[in-house]
This record gives sequence, C-alpha cells and structure tokens, in this order.
Amino acid sequence: MTTYKTYTVFLASLTILTFLSGCARTTTLVPAEDLLPIKTIIVLPVEIDPDGQGKQTPKEILLLEKGQKIVDTMLAEYFTGREDVTLITPGQRNSLDKDMIRNRTTAAIAIGRAKKADAVLLSTLHRFTEREGSEYSIISPASVAFDYKLILSETGQTLCSGAFNETQQPLLADIFQFFKKAQRGFKWLSVEELAHDGITQKISNCPYLKQ
Repeated sequence: MTTYKTYTVFLASLTILTFLSGCARTTTLVPAEDLLPIKTIIVLPVEIDPDGQGKQTPKEILLLEKGQKIVDTMLAEYFTGREDVTLITPGQRNSLDKDMIRNRTTAAIAIGRAKKADAVLLSTLHRFTEREGSEYSIISPASVAFDYKLILSETGQTLCSGAFNETQQPLLADIFQFFKKAQRGFKWLSVEELAHDGITQKISNCPYLKQ
C-alpha cells in the first residue's frame, strides 16, 4: 500500500513538473521591431572574477585559468560563421586599452569604440571545478559559475545579460531538475560539458547573440 502511494505521489509530481517544465521553456524576448540595429559585435576574452582574487586557493586559481581558456574556445565555436562577430585575443585587448585596472565596463566601452563596434560582449568566470570520479560514480560533482553582458558601445547600456551558476546535484536531491537531468542522460557531467551546457543555454537567450 505504501509503495502504491509513493508511486502515485511520484506520478503526480511528474505531471506537475511537466507543466512547470513547459512553462520554463517559454522565453520572452525583445520584439524584433524593438531591437537596436547592432551590426558589429566584439567578443572580449573571458576574464576571471577580479573580486575573487586573493580569496582562491592555488588549486582554484589553476582551475579558473584552465577554464578561462576552455570557455574562450567554446565562445569561439559558438560564434563560428557569424561575420558580424569578432573575437579578440588578450594581447589585442590589452593593446587597445592599457589601463585595464579601471572599471571593466568602461574599458569594454573604450575597446568597442576603438574597434568601431556597435556592441561588446564581456564575460566573467567565477568558478570552474572539475568532477572527481566518472560519469556514473563521483566523489564530487562539476561546478561552474559565469556571467556575461552585452554592452552598447555608444552609451554603455546593457543590451542583455545572463548568469549561470550550477553545481550538479543527484536526481533525488532536486526533483525539479528531473527534466534537465533526463535531457543530459542522468549522468555526472564533466566540467567542460557543464560549461558548454551553460554557455549554450544562457548566451542563446540574448536575441543579439542567438545563433
């Protein structure tokens, strides 16, 4: 009897979750007629959270530096084929704005204007922790946190922004993540897979950056 009740409650939960999942997939974007005429976009190299400097362990710093290169590569792959998007290297960024100590948004605006780009994509990596174990048995899960904002070079206005902050959890620890986990195949993702999932999910929510 207890087993039947448990099963019934589980099915009811799935029904509710199906409804919620359907709602969650609906994204409200800026109507096409309200979009600004953005013709050129500069993508700056991913930066490590400056507020975390001095607080991370040597291991965390090494992981962030590794993640920085990986996310840069993922962004390059995401924007492949976009003739309106230009990615610049750390060296190019530093030559365009030597005073990188100042406000990062101000620096991004200066770079956008120097390159005569309509908008600049600024991304920050806060956490990049590798999975310990395999995809089916772990000691600790992968964890990734980053954010981005697309800035209008002319005024400094934020056109769109997003943040991803996830440490993968066991299925039963968060039943509301059931459908996300089902899509991923109920496995423990590597940090690279989790980061790729986050970038694809968040960047594509911005109408100016949507593939």
